[in-house]
Amino acid sequence: MTRLKNLPTLRIHPDLFRSFTYRGKTYQGLEGDTVATALYANGIRVFGRSLKYHRPRGLYSLDGECSNSTMEVDGIPNIRTETTVLTSGMTVKPQNVKGSPEFDLMGFMDGLSWAMPAGFYYRVFHKPACIWPAAIKQIRQAAGLGALSPDFRMKGRFDEIYPAAEICVIGGGPAGMAAALAAAGKGLRVILLESRPWLGGAFEYRAAAGRSGKPLFEGARGLAQSVVANSNIRVFTHSPVVGVYSDGQVTAFQRGGAEKSFDERYIEIRARTVVVATGCIERPLLFENNERPGVMQAECALRLARTWGILPGSEAVFSIGHDQGLEAAIDLCDLGLKVAAVADTREDGQDPRLLDALAQRRIPVLKGWVAQKAHGCQQVSKVTLTSVNGHFNRKLPCDLLVASAGLTPVTGPLTLADAKLAYDSHTGFFLPQTLPTWLYAAGRLLGLNDFEAIAASGRLAGLKAAVRNGADAAAGIRDCENQFKELPGPARGSKFVSAPRSGKKAFICFDEDTTLKNVDQAMDMGFDVPELIKRFTSAGTGLGQGGIPGHNLPLYVNQSGSSPDPQPRPTLTRPPLVPTLMATYAGANHALVKRTPLHELQEADGGRMETVGDWKRARRFSDDARCREEIENVRTNVGLLDASTLGKFRLFGPDSLKALQRIYVSDMSRMHPGKAKYSAMCNEDGCLTDDGVIVQTGENDYYFTTSTGRAGVTAEWIRYHTRFDNWDFSIVNLTDAYGVINIAGPNARAVLAKVTKAAVDNKAFPYMVYREFEVGGVAVRVLRLGFVGELSYELHVPSSWMPYVWGLLMEAGQEFGIRNFGLEAQNALRLDKAHIIIGSESEQRTTLHDLGLGFLWHRHKPEAKTVGDAALRHTEKQPGRLKLVGFKMENDSAAAPKDGSPIVDKRIRGYVCTARLSVALKEAIGLALVDDELAAVGSRLAIYEDSCQGQLIYAKVVQKPFYDPQGKQLRM
Repeated sequence: MTRLKNLPTLRIHPDLFRSFTYRGKTYQGLEGDTVATALYANGIRVFGRSLKYHRPRGLYSLDGECSNSTMEVDGIPNIRTETTVLTSGMTVKPQNVKGSPEFDLMGFMDGLSWAMPAGFYYRVFHKPACIWPAAIKQIRQAAGLGALSPDFRMKGRFDEIYPAAEICVIGGGPAGMAAALAAAGKGLRVILLESRPWLGGAFEYRAAAGRSGKPLFEGARGLAQSVVANSNIRVFTHSPVVGVYSDGQVTAFQRGGAEKSFDERYIEIRARTVVVATGCIERPLLFENNERPGVMQAECALRLARTWGILPGSEAVFSIGHDQGLEAAIDLCDLGLKVAAVADTREDGQDPRLLDALAQRRIPVLKGWVAQKAHGCQQVSKVTLTSVNGHFNRKLPCDLLVASAGLTPVTGPLTLADAKLAYDSHTGFFLPQTLPTWLYAAGRLLGLNDFEAIAASGRLAGLKAAVRNGADAAAGIRDCENQFKELPGPARGSKFVSAPRSGKKAFICFDEDTTLKNVDQAMDMGFDVPELIKRFTSAGTGLGQGGIPGHNLPLYVNQSGSSPDPQPRPTLTRPPLVPTLMATYAGANHALVKRTPLHELQEADGGRMETVGDWKRARRFSDDARCREEIENVRTNVGLLDASTLGKFRLFGPDSLKALQRIYVSDMSRMHPGKAKYSAMCNEDGCLTDDGVIVQTGENDYYFTTSTGRAGVTAEWIRYHTRFDNWDFSIVNLTDAYGVINIAGPNARAVLAKVTKAAVDNKAFPYMVYREFEVGGVAVRVLRLGFVGELSYELHVPSSWMPYVWGLLMEAGQEFGIRNFGLEAQNALRLDKAHIIIGSESEQRTTLHDLGLGFLWHRHKPEAKTVGDAALRHTEKQPGRLKLVGFKMENDSAAAPKDGSPIVDKRIRGYVCTARLSVALKEAIGLALVDDELAAVGSRLAIYEDSCQGQLIYAKVVQKPFYDPQGKQLRM
């Protein structure tokens, strides 16, 4: 097919060819083509077959609102070829076809539609029950579209990013661009998301003159240039939005390509405010055979010509219900398309300038007429037009039927964000009635058609969003509101849904082959609410996510008189708004691990590095999996542990103590400067989520540690649980700013004394005390703790100085035989003391009381509204809970059971959390969560291990801790 050339709106490069394979034959497309437009340019009209009836389907829209154009691309089924950019070497295949798309051997299913009424799968196959096993196999084989090879391996580059901004704008049309520019002009960071590969929206390709006399596309591209040039705006094109959630969370994915570092990437945005300017799509016109290849929407036909240089047909008939359809007929006629007639469902209300233009081109306009039936087997060959009352009709030959009932707003992002919509009789739209305080709407989705009015509504929304972010824009808002009042308001919309029909197939949902007859059948059976009819008939549950039937279904149900609602009610919208690849959600599968400042030194010293959570850490420093020498060295001498992965935070400000009281279960007001306090955080269920040490470093200034696993979420946790209090405090995550060296063992004090002038004796620096002093000239923060049960100091050192301080300690400890110890040794050492590790000895349902940590909870601070306080009161003496106990094996020479081994009698009564052979005690010990009936000291535990050939091994519950119960070693 010869392409149109020299159009200023084209997005193709006519000299850059892209070859691809379709059904084993090589075709040529152009750079800038999508797979669908390249197929259409090569004369392909039947793209595949429909789900149930195997009817021929072709190009209908160009934004993926239905499954007509979904195909298998490079082995991946259900690819939306309308929005998939063509690249060289692609292999494209039709779907749901037995034979060829033009001659499908399963086409006889179209004649069996009488056997598949609405909800037939709910009512037919379960009786008699004996046929169900055979029926279900056939149903499963026939269900679904496309097939994925069992040995398929996904290729491509996938990524994920998590950008932040004050304002996120969804939609890159005039409203979205104006909103972004207005907010960015106030110095705010703005993220702009546009699903198409370029900005401009519905005006990007329109050559009609705007209010200024210039073509509309020039106005759109002028705004786009301003947006791209603005350093405060980050633009993501080709980035459909997947979901919008509470408090400004927006998810999307971006399509890449050879010129980018990814093929697709997931985007998750946290914004304080969101502006939705997603515009409109066309509402399908319902008539017999309305999904036949050769029937397409007005915007699709115009974009084919203006954006890709493809005339959509040779002779066309238009059946439309809005002025944009008239505009498309005029423009396509000027580009060379023969337009036989324009049937307009409206009796009046057309723009007289458009009617004059049609008359000048001698194109007949039939007011109050509509397409009743599309004729043709494989594609349209003629159309029957009828008056809307059905009294008159005429037939016209054509190979293109441009059909559109009107416009419908893209409100998915609004409804996902819990906006409430109501039907507006003037526009015929479901318009937002109430919006969350952080959400704003603008543009064509409000019923506006005028370019300047759309842009003004965007500016107004952008300024209001800026004010919510603290910007001073009151004067700008007043000026914009005054300007907006002078511009055209929402246009009158078309409420026309269905042409007069004879009961044959008029499809309301292309994806699921749902006809108006199916909807009638559902209503006859008592389904009178659109949402129930949607479920029963499957209308809107397919690949298009309701894009085709989403507006027509409630309008049709309301017009039928069967609905109990006086006004149409929209159906629900659920994420994802746009389907994408599972690989995109999975991301790049990078080894996303962090390295401590001592990583290279740990490796050089023989550390066996393993991924632990987000970090690479040394599990051990020898081939001995039990790490006996490392453990003995800490118990009898001195060892060094890299504990840099601990979460480290500074919390300060006038209300910082209130924040600590809220999230920690202990009474944090009892802290004193220089004293360390151990406490825990719980969730609302009273279950342990974190523990750590807190110190007061100054007035209203605190430093605290968290477990490694919670380092990334603690700040958000605190902000979330204080979000309604307007407290004045700040929190700084210092996890990466400081490393931690744990020096432990009876000789730890002697080694530390050699590298500092500070007094570190027991009197000057006792247990659970915090000090700040210099080590080798480096200012460090030091906590005296005892997690491993021996004299121990935690040195919190600026990360850049960690290798230097580590080297000083190693050198100073040479005379004592100092050596590294890793995570496995630490695990065994702390087990001797029965100190818990969150996730090892706790789970989602274990409370502080279950773990024996109830003593941390201060019950007399209700004014703090401590997180989990109510649950801790309720569960304090609640029976039937798992309790953490210590145990020893009955046989002193028995090996330690495996972690996770179940504890049983006639049923599972608990499980082993951690068990090891204690070097100090020379016997196997462990911690287990068991039913409270087995928690008493002396109880016998039967442990099942898969390696014991069905034989149980036995242990008894003993007092904790196992080693140094008086704590003399760590206080020495």
